[in-house]
Amino acid sequence: MKLNIDEFGKWCDAFGPSGFEQEVAILVKKYTEPFADEILQDKTGSIIFKKGDKGPKVMLAGHIDEVGFMVSGISKEGFLTFNQLGGWWDQVLLSQRVVIMVRDGTKIKGIITSKPPHILSAEDRSKVVTKDKMFIDVGCKTKKGVEALGIKMGDPIIPDATFELIKRKQFKKDNDTGKFTEKEVTLAVGKAFDDRLGAFIISEVLRKIKEDKIELPNQLYGAATVQEEVGLRGARTSAQMIQPDVGFALEVDISGDVPGVDSTKMTASMSNGPSILVADGSMLPNPNLKHFVIDVAKEMGMDVQLSIIARGGTDAGVMHITGSGCPSLVLGIPTRHIHSHYGILDVADLEKCVDLLIEILKRLDQKTIDSFTKI
Repeated sequence: MKLNIDEFGKWCDAFGPSGFEQEVAILVKKYTEPFADEILQDKTGSIIFKKGDKGPKVMLAGHIDEVGFMVSGISKEGFLTFNQLGGWWDQVLLSQRVVIMVRDGTKIKGIITSKPPHILSAEDRSKVVTKDKMFIDVGCKTKKGVEALGIKMGDPIIPDATFELIKRKQFKKDNDTGKFTEKEVTLAVGKAFDDRLGAFIISEVLRKIKEDKIELPNQLYGAATVQEEVGLRGARTSAQMIQPDVGFALEVDISGDVPGVDSTKMTASMSNGPSILVADGSMLPNPNLKHFVIDVAKEMGMDVQLSIIARGGTDAGVMHITGSGCPSLVLGIPTRHIHSHYGILDVADLEKCVDLLIEILKRLDQKTIDSFTKI
């Protein structure tokens, strides 16, 4: 099935940091609603798309919030201080453009900056500028000028970045012959892949089930969750509503194919198919479920990568401890440069993940799900 990448691009460009996901939620709901039998919503803002009414409950979660910032203060000279929403590394921020949304929905552009390097001492120039030493310049000279724009403490901020597709040729060397094989790939470049791609995969899975009239032996709940980047909050409340029997988080994975990364520690790489997280900072997956998914991929002739993320967690971190417990697993899309203004991923990896999930769902009947926890 050809993915609706233009729709994915709209979601990525939309404004939706943690706690302020409404613009994204409207787009996701409008697109996905025709493929679901029922639309549910929890009181944190997560949207749940239900398909089917018989059999065990399968939950798919993809969070729609992105890492961003919040206005924490306005100086008398007209500069904004900010707090982060989600994790940011100081070194990716300086000189980057951002967008601030005020109460009436107006979006105001600014630049993250700091004291000019030309007036720093040699010692200070050798130091990393940390977030608490940065500010946002919106072009004003007084606090009154900023307030005239409608900006207040607590207003949300996102990276100013635009989605695009690029074509590239990739070359793979055969170790036996020394010859290279060539293939052309389509790469997506933009912000908020973490984790609009998860919600997008869920929507495309529901679309394929609807269009191909696929019968499932289960009830499918696709959750577009909120506030993952600040504590897995939307997944917690939506999982409490659903009480799933098995769960999958659809997420970015960290692509280790960049300079300076030890490939024995970060094994997943872009353009080599979806990954399975064998561990992360929030969960150890059910081993029987993990082996089941590996076997399904093998039946399909699809390569999947195994990956570990030592720090950080996903929505599966709360799904797996919902109720009396829920066997859960994370399927990832290896993505370069997450938690920055621009990430890069291979569209083919998204397509493969959709195909894999469909085949998994076809096999998740009550007997199979019971086998994951049988002693």
